[in-house]
Amino acid sequence: MEVKGKIYSYIGDNIYSTLNLKKEVYVLDNIKKYSDTKKILEALKMVNLTEDYLLKKSNDISNTEYNKLRLVNDLVNNEKVIILDYFDRGLCYKEKEYFKRLFRKLSKNYGISFYIKTNDFSFCINLVDEYLIFDKNRIVKNISKKDIYKEKVYEYYDKHQLIDFVLKSRNYNHLTDDYTEINDVLKAIYRELK
Repeated sequence: MEVKGKIYSYIGDNIYSTLNLKKEVYVLDNIKKYSDTKKILEALKMVNLTEDYLLKKSNDISNTEYNKLRLVNDLVNNEKVIILDYFDRGLCYKEKEYFKRLFRKLSKNYGISFYIKTNDFSFCINLVDEYLIFDKNRIVKNISKKDIYKEKVYEYYDKHQLIDFVLKSRNYNHLTDDYTEINDVLKAIYRELK
């Protein structure tokens, strides 16, 4: 029976420093060294990149492309643990949804565990199995998917202004059901917060 991987979101300290991993500068060179060209092309297709990327230099690619190529590198090397540091940055909504499905499929079918660092709570909410809270290079809290709302995981993320705004509006008992237009709710909340 095949071992199933898990998908984690880690919050707090940077896991790269926690695990003493060095960022690969020459990710393209590492991919090119791999002998199975068919597997490389399949992995490139999986992350929505063309084989033209094999001709580019590391300095000529964006951060988003770099993250995708790191994922390709991990896939062609059959890594069972893949660390994604702010992988979702630079992805549009459609791409984020695609990669969430891909991570679930790879985790379930190939037993790959993913550790995802992101500040986008919505990216992880329906994706991860567990949340790991790091502090001083140690896991200080492990929160399961079913306990996500009880533990208020979003409080561990770098708070986005919108979350602060929504929390303050709830403190003043402004419910969106009370208004028919978003402008009306914004005006009401703004008057209270001045």
